[in-house]
Amino acid sequence: MTSKGKELRRIGNIRDIDEEKITRVGVDGKSVLLIKKDGEMFAIDSICGEGCGPLEDGILEGFHIRCPWYHEYYDIRTGKPFGVTHCSSSIKTYETRVNETNGDIFLYVEVNG
Repeated sequence: MTSKGKELRRIGNIRDIDEEKITRVGVDGKSVLLIKKDGEMFAIDSICGEGCGPLEDGILEGFHIRCPWYHEYYDIRTGKPFGVTHCSSSIKTYETRVNETNGDIFLYVEVNG
């Protein structure tokens, strides 16, 4: 299924994702983090805006994830750095869809062509 240069990829099932747990999945050779917060599914890049901190080892505080290396906070809804920060780079967020019938999680990925 495609939409404006994007395709849906099945990446898991919502029943396999624990609330407020950071779960890493592979999508087209890229590492993406899934986070279920308040029953909603969020997907973000696995590396901080500085380009090297492994966010899967970060700490989730509300809708913010803290990089374990630089202690920067990022909003998991927007990818933007949060609060007093020296990082001006956002992290990439991905649009997700959950099939209400069977719980499958789909992620929109950009495609060329």
